[in-house]
Amino acid sequence: MPVTPLSPPAGSRPRPRHRLADWWSIAGLFGVVAVVYGGGAELAWHSSGIAAVGVSAGADSLWQAFGPAVGFAFFPPAGVTVAAMLLTNRSRWPAVLAAIVTAELVVDAHHGMDMLAAAGLAAANAIEPLVGASLVRAWCGSAPDLRRRTDLARYVAGACVLGPLVGGLLGAAVGVAYAGIWWPGGVVRWVAADGLGALVVGAPALLWPRQRQLLAARRVEATLVVVLAAALSVAAFSVNSPPALLLLPVLAWAAFRLEVIGAALASAVLAVAANYMTAAGRGAFAAAALPGPARLAATQGFIAVIMLVSLLIGQEAAGRISAIRQRQAEQRERTRLESLARLGESLAAALTPEEIGRATSVEVRTYAGVHALALGLLSDDGNTLHWMHMAGELPPIVTQFADGLPLTQWCAATDAMSTGVPVLIRDEAEYQRRYPETAQWTMAAGIASMGVWPLAIGQSRIGVLELAWSRSQPLDATQRSFASAVASMVTQALIRARAYADEHTRAAVLQAAVLPASPPEVAGLDLAVCYHPADVTHGLGGDWWDAMPLPKNRTYLAVGDVVGHGLAAVEDMVQLRAAGRALAVQGLPPSQLLAELNTFTGHASHGKFATLTVAIFDPGPACCITVPPVIRHRCCAVVAAARSSGSAGAVDRC
Repeated sequence: MPVTPLSPPAGSRPRPRHRLADWWSIAGLFGVVAVVYGGGAELAWHSSGIAAVGVSAGADSLWQAFGPAVGFAFFPPAGVTVAAMLLTNRSRWPAVLAAIVTAELVVDAHHGMDMLAAAGLAAANAIEPLVGASLVRAWCGSAPDLRRRTDLARYVAGACVLGPLVGGLLGAAVGVAYAGIWWPGGVVRWVAADGLGALVVGAPALLWPRQRQLLAARRVEATLVVVLAAALSVAAFSVNSPPALLLLPVLAWAAFRLEVIGAALASAVLAVAANYMTAAGRGAFAAAALPGPARLAATQGFIAVIMLVSLLIGQEAAGRISAIRQRQAEQRERTRLESLARLGESLAAALTPEEIGRATSVEVRTYAGVHALALGLLSDDGNTLHWMHMAGELPPIVTQFADGLPLTQWCAATDAMSTGVPVLIRDEAEYQRRYPETAQWTMAAGIASMGVWPLAIGQSRIGVLELAWSRSQPLDATQRSFASAVASMVTQALIRARAYADEHTRAAVLQAAVLPASPPEVAGLDLAVCYHPADVTHGLGGDWWDAMPLPKNRTYLAVGDVVGHGLAAVEDMVQLRAAGRALAVQGLPPSQLLAELNTFTGHASHGKFATLTVAIFDPGPACCITVPPVIRHRCCAVVAAARSSGSAGAVDRC
């Protein structure tokens, strides 16, 4: 019968398997650490001058064979191992420890050391970075950032003092067991050599991932600093004068120009040169009338002081440079916000695409140093890009197609219009590569960099904003964010302009319908009208006049005004005009007509206030003057003049 394979319990997961790439990465880490550690250990053996000394040369020589760093100012592998642990995950520390043990056993066996003694030294050299890296990780939370003073202090305490101290306790015990050395002296020499190694080699290694971009940006200067540091170090230790006289200028240069990593590299080169020259019997320390251990201690102290002072100077220089850059960035951001605020004010008053283009051009060219600017809008048929505003020296492709750029003409503007994605061109070569058919036009205009931002309302693209510079631009995040903000503001202004244009058209049609160009014909009256709007920009308001014949040979005359402008004011004006006409036809006198209109306005008007003057012209019972004339006699008596059918004029003296 068929057997159904058992399925894993619900909720269980298969055991994770390392991918082949992970194994290769672990193997690579093991190989790199083993090779570098072994090379540094071998270098320390030879530099101490004991590589050719036999194991039976005596107890002190045997201890030197056990700890090659004793004859060496510092032990470089100590910095390699602690840096490797701090820069990798804890899960890969076993690979680093295995590399340390393997390399130490191979080097010591090569020099004829007893395998038990070699195993003891391998254990000491493995425990040392494990303790140091664990302490530093616990204090810093991750790999230390030596650009900060607190992390540098924690690194020195953990990786350069406590870690070597633990390793030195075990290493010196091996020396006591196999060479009978003085145990406290062995511990001190181990701590000094390995602590310096962790500082000289480990500091540049830890700074490299954080500041290698700075060295890459100043590659020539960094190379020159390292070469000068090496040359001046050799020169300084070739004579018996104080070495700091020649070395301080280049160390200061490295700290101020290349920040902390520059100071670390320059001082590390100095440390290596000082160690080798002193071991070779050259320099002020080698010539000093001191015992060998004292000369070694003086060399180690010099290296430690130079290294720490250089790092602190680099930190101070980097901090000041960072503060200056922060202030400059804040100033640029403040200027950018002020520029956008001014642009917003200008766009708020812009009512047409041409006005929007002019307002944008003035502000953007002032702030961003733009060489040329163009604002294009898509035609109604969606096939052509019409340039609403152009400023500066634009490419011939823009001026040639000033009346409209077909979207079939492939260039940066049509690319952004078609894809809806900003097109950023940082140099001429990039434009030539992307748009070879139109590259000659851009080159002819002297444009080095270009950016085109699409203008979109939702998913619909309505145009583009094109900016061009005569000098190459990085088009970094600051420039892109500013241009994107401008494009967004221009889009909103275009939306308002389109809404205003639609409203303006409706209001103009409505106003033209109720305000004829010439007054109506009224029997017995000659009418003349002059209409001049107060708001010339908008041209539409709530002012109106009216003249209408009424029954019984009367004429209705009115002049009114609604507060405000635009479509709402025109609508209120139309309603009041129509209501006034209707009430006048009913024969209401002006006072009653205005009272009724006041009630009507309170219920039907959009505005808050309106004024109206009404007159009913009735030539029948009317007189040329509204008040009958009176005569004042000499005796101060005032009497009404007798009515007469004659013309008005002087009267006889009384």
